[in-house]
Amino acid sequence: MAPMLRNIVTVCRKESRDNARDRRTLMRVFLLGPLLGPVLFAGMMSVMIQMIAGSAEEPLKLPVAGAEHAPNLIAYLRAHHTDIQAAPADPAAAIKAGQVDVVLQIPASYPADFIAGKPAQLDLVLNAADQSAEKSVRRVKALLAAYSGQLAGLRLLARGVSPTTIHPVAVIEHDISTPAARGAVLLGMVPYFCLFAVLIGGFYLAIDTTAGERERGSLEPLLGTAAPRSAIMLGKLAATALFSIASLAIAVAAFGISIPLMPMAELGVQLNFGAWEVVWVFLTCLPFVALSAALLTLVAAFSRSFKEAQAWLSVVLIVPVLPLIFTAVHPVHPKLWMMLIPSLSQDLLITGVMKGEPLSGLFLGLSAASTLVVAAVLAAVTVRLYRRERLVI
Repeated sequence: MAPMLRNIVTVCRKESRDNARDRRTLMRVFLLGPLLGPVLFAGMMSVMIQMIAGSAEEPLKLPVAGAEHAPNLIAYLRAHHTDIQAAPADPAAAIKAGQVDVVLQIPASYPADFIAGKPAQLDLVLNAADQSAEKSVRRVKALLAAYSGQLAGLRLLARGVSPTTIHPVAVIEHDISTPAARGAVLLGMVPYFCLFAVLIGGFYLAIDTTAGERERGSLEPLLGTAAPRSAIMLGKLAATALFSIASLAIAVAAFGISIPLMPMAELGVQLNFGAWEVVWVFLTCLPFVALSAALLTLVAAFSRSFKEAQAWLSVVLIVPVLPLIFTAVHPVHPKLWMMLIPSLSQDLLITGVMKGEPLSGLFLGLSAASTLVVAAVLAAVTVRLYRRERLVI
């Protein structure tokens, strides 16, 4: 083994062993970040799916005032999974108190207007600011719109006019999305959790190996050894990368175990996150491990104290995931130039894997190469910092 490589391995082993002794830090690094996040995500998604599926099967509870004025409408609503209930004496107060979501009021003038062919008025009492009632309100509006459309068609037929006359254009949707692609939309946060696990995995070790050792006074004797400072820095960077890889492996494995347990079949979607996807997601994120380790080590070397490094790195953790926030609010289709942007390229590639789309070798290679180039630049800057005497001052 070459002396340079031997020095890197020695420093890496020493830093890894020292940080492995801190059980509390290991618990925070490997449990609170990479493990707890995926488990909570899968649990929350499962609860949401069960709530959505359950609410779709439950009858719509609709308080109605003046139901005797529109028996046909009431029969239509009951035939469409609606439970007609007596309206409260004060609908507005009942809605504000959360006792009911919406109240339908049928005025006494409804029968006369209906027979005369005039627009028959219906009053909906609702609270547009109550998000919990939004689903019920939406269902009521859809039912009333469907009933109105049905009556319009019957009135046209009674006058010898085809109902298709008022629909000169028929729009028919052909959804070409696959169940896997629809499932990937629900798993949009998976790339974020994976990349964040990489960052949090090396966070504490990067701080401790430079800023922490400077405060403890152990950095100066280490730099005074015969080992080149570049080898010492690369050894610390390698140790940070090892912890990031371990954190990434835990996060991906947690998703691989928890996602298949989610009841997605109830929504008619399919989740592609089996053993094959776990391996590909892990491999896709590996270049980001090098960038993360170099970035964290650079900021830690630049900081003068443990607290300063912790403050700076807390901000730095946000920077690599900014492209993911952009894609969350502005979805984009993968393009070649996007593979030049670290974290964005990994996000798009992971999403493609979950959709079951074929992986582009060019995209994979360009994403890995661009990310490693940025990592190499950051590592070179960190080496220059390690060669300065002010590093230990």
